[in-house]
This record gives sequence, structure tokens and C-alpha cells, in this order.
Amino acid sequence: MRTSLPLTTLAALSALSLAAPVAFAGPATPAASAPEDCRPPVAVGAAEPACNPHLADSPWPGNHRNSYAQASSPFPGPTGPAERINVDHDGVASAPIVLSFSPEYPDGDRVIWASTVGFTNEILKIDPETVTVIDKYIPQLEEGAGPGTNSVSGAYNLVDADNRLHVGQATALEVYGDADPGRRDSTIALLRRFDLPAEALCGDDDQLVGLTMTYDGHIAFTTEKGMVGVVPRSPERMTAEHLRTFPINGQDCAGGPDGEVETVSNSIAADENGGLYVVTSRAMYRIDWDGAELAQRWRSGYAGAGSSGGGRLGAGSGSTPTLMGTAPGDDRFVVITDGQELMHLVLMWRDEVPAGWEPIREGADRRIACEVPVTFGDGDADRSLSEQSVLVRGNSAVVVNNLQRLDPVLRRLPSRVAPYSQLLSGLPGNAPAGIQRVAWDPESRTCDVVWSNPDVAIPNGIPTMSAATDMLYGIGTRDGVWTLEGLDWDTGEVALTVETTAFPTSNSFYAATTVGPAGTVWTGNFGGVTRFESCDPAREPDCGRRLGPVEATVGTVPSDSGDALRDTVGLPNDSGATG
Repeated sequence: MRTSLPLTTLAALSALSLAAPVAFAGPATPAASAPEDCRPPVAVGAAEPACNPHLADSPWPGNHRNSYAQASSPFPGPTGPAERINVDHDGVASAPIVLSFSPEYPDGDRVIWASTVGFTNEILKIDPETVTVIDKYIPQLEEGAGPGTNSVSGAYNLVDADNRLHVGQATALEVYGDADPGRRDSTIALLRRFDLPAEALCGDDDQLVGLTMTYDGHIAFTTEKGMVGVVPRSPERMTAEHLRTFPINGQDCAGGPDGEVETVSNSIAADENGGLYVVTSRAMYRIDWDGAELAQRWRSGYAGAGSSGGGRLGAGSGSTPTLMGTAPGDDRFVVITDGQELMHLVLMWRDEVPAGWEPIREGADRRIACEVPVTFGDGDADRSLSEQSVLVRGNSAVVVNNLQRLDPVLRRLPSRVAPYSQLLSGLPGNAPAGIQRVAWDPESRTCDVVWSNPDVAIPNGIPTMSAATDMLYGIGTRDGVWTLEGLDWDTGEVALTVETTAFPTSNSFYAATTVGPAGTVWTGNFGGVTRFESCDPAREPDCGRRLGPVEATVGTVPSDSGDALRDTVGLPNDSGATG
């Protein structure tokens, strides 16, 4: 490992800047060859999306788990009781938003790959068994590179079938892997940094935002001002010759069909038919990739486009497009939240609009199948807001509330410091509360609210669910203490609450709650990663362990070197004495 201990001082996180792109194209190249044994895991309760053979064969290979960006899992999470769940943590200098699991190594174990947002923009390789950092790659130290980017760049990542981490940083697609292939304890190597050509960007301040894996083995990406691109995932073929792009804002970057420059602040989704789904500050797009060129299939406006709010990372929708409809014969949608003052959940037909389909309201695009006001159970609500991707399983979608009580003040902050407002989102009296589940009824072809829970706070993290345990999981807060909340998927009632700490290092800070292997749930946070794992008191004397001040900051301290550190802060050492 390049650093002996995780850094104890958290880097201040950079805020966002928005910029603009142009189109570039070169000759086509064949798709990467795919493994022949790609099979989706056995799904519980609902079909899984088509298996993408170019993603890592793991429980969670990338942002929002799969190319459909559903953020749900067929695998089990912990079920409790709370006193039989361990909480383990390791500290790092920046904020990992997405934790992506590798395929199995020859020894049968995995690693977690993560990119981070902050001053260091470090790349992490983590041992999920011990919850410790195996290695860090810090560009400033390794290459003498400049400081981290002031952007959402670096937040989204994925791991491919060859155990390579892909991430967009500023204006480059980066690929990382093992310096010693096949060894879990290997250091990290930068395998490729593909700098986008100037023709693929709109100005010097344009940057990459999100990315996903196409079903033919290409990395699909978008920039902050709407350049959509694809390039082969193989590092040696990531070249300008093989790059294809489509400019949402036109060849001269003057603006979209509404005459305004459309910006992107979320990641993207892909389906097995070549559809790429991008939401901008003005509209929802499907861009089709046929293996040779990109072309716009459709564009649909949504209500409240262009608006923003406190803690938001961009204007308009705050959600990565999520695809609904996985089984043959299912109605197929792309799901987003809109930008109205009272936010609505929106389902749009992602293929052809059914013959005879009428607009759901005057002025609505025919592509919109339903709009559901998100009140979180408050019949008098006139405002709601979410900055999280919509959680989807089967025909159901779940939205969490991110509207802080201090929003009237926070929304006046400059956009570059808006993300810092999430450091206040766990404060009692300010924490936003509310979760709502909505389902599409294929018989009536309408959407209905299944349940609302107005009391549970998931302030800033992306929720997930486990079909195996029929539970929704999210990083919550109660009385200023950060928690893991588990809700019954069918009723919305709280089934599990596991406390961590009130420290900023337990703040999920936009991170994705992740269902990992062996019944675990993981999250990145403001300065580290945390694992929740069921335990057996008959086998583990410390079953039910929680985080103390040291563990919550730098992670678990080895027993042979930890007493002095514990004495420094007055914690019990191995003998039970305190310093």
C-alpha cells in the first residue's frame, strides 16, 4: 500500500462547474468479444435486466449496479436484529460515491474498486473481508498531476469483465487495474488515460459526468453540456479513431431544440437494444448506438425543466435515468424525477409509444406514461425534491426526500458550494424525511402510490433494495446519529435500524447504498467506507460492534499498534484501561 494509514484529515470536497461539448467521429471498430457464459443471477420477485457480459461478474459491478441503473439487487442484505449486525469502517481522504465489486480472483475472493470526489481524486482498492484499503492511487503523488477537479467527475465508475476500473475524470476516461494481474494484494496501475480530443468538448471548462457499459462492450459517457460518446472498453482501443459522439447541443454547441444550452448533472443508462438514456436540464433523450454511429431516437420534455434547489448538483431532474421493464411482455419505461416545485415521478415509454395513447394532461408529451406527485404522505405538501437516482424493482419505483428544512436559506448558496449543504443534512430539525413507493399497473396502465413513510430520513444517499430479503436499505439519520435503515418493501414500515455515529465521516454524502456479497450492505461516506454485516454471537465475541471515535475516523486500528492511539483519545485499550 502506498500510504501506511488512511488519512485522518478529510479533504474539503469540490463543488460543481458546468460547461459545453462538440461532436467528433472516426471509423467504426468491431465490438469487444464477450464472455459466453453471461447469465443474470436468479431473480427473486421480479426479473433481472438482461445480463451485460462486459460488466464484472459480481454482486455490484458499477454505478446503480447495472446498465439499467436500477440500484436493486437479487442478493440478500442483513436482516437483523440490530444487535447482531457489525459496523466496520475504513477512512480515506476523499468521498467515494460508488463502490464497485470485482469478479472473483483465483483465491475465490474479491476486491472493491472505488473512485472518489475531492482534492486528491484518489483511486481505491479495498479488501471487503477486512474493510481495509489495499492500495491507493493518488495522481498528484504518482504522476505529479495537478489538483483534483471541481466537478462531479470521478463520482461514477464501473468495473468491466476483465477487472478493470473505468472512471471519467475531468476530460479523460481513465482505466485502472492490478499492476500484478490476478493478485488481490497487487498495487494499482493506471492502464490508460484517454484524453478526449478538443473536438469532443465545448470549451476548456467542459468535463465528463456519467458513464455506463453498452451491451456490445463500449464505455458510453456524457459530458456536462450534453456530449454523448462511446469508445471501446479495451484500453488499447480507446483512441480518437474509435470514438463516436453525438452533440445534444448541436455541432456548434449553441443549444438544444429549446434554444438553451442543456446541461447534464447525472449519469446515464443503457439497454440491450442500443438505447442510451440521458436526462438534461431541459429534456429526456434516447440516443441509439448501432455499433457504428450514434443518433437521436427521441426527445421528451418534462415539467419543471431548468429549475434547481438547495443541495442540487444541477438544474432540472436530479436523477440518473432508470430503466423499468425486464421480462418479455413488460411495459418498458425510463424513469426520472422532474423539476417541479412539488416534484413528480415520471415514467416515459422508452420504445414506441403505444398506438392510440393520449397525453396524460394538456401540454404533456405523448411519451409520458404517468406523472405522480411525490408528497411523501403529506397531503398538504407543496414542495419536494430529490437528488437521488430512482430505485426500481419490477414495476415499482422508490424516491427519497432530500429537501432540507433549511432549504430556503441553502438554495441561496452559490452553486459551487451547494454540495456542502449535505454536511448539514443530518442535523436534528433539518434532516429531510420521507420515502415513497409508486407502482405501474399494467392492467389499468396507470401509476399508483403503494405506500409512503413520512418519518424515515434518508437525507442524501441513494437507496437500494434486496429482493432476497424483501427490504429497502438506505443511510438514514435519527437525532443526529447516522444509521442504516431497513424498510419492509411491501409496507414501508421500518424493520431495521443500525446506528453508526454522529461524525461527518458517517455522512453518506450522495453515496450509493450497495448490496454486497455474503449478506452485506456497504456505503461510501464523507471520508471512508462502511460495511454492515450480520454476525453470530456464538462465533464472534464482539458481535454487534459499533464505531468509536477512532474507528469512525481512520477505521479499525490493528490491536498491536492501536493502544497508543486509543490512549491518545481516552478510549479503552485491550486491557480495559483508558489513557
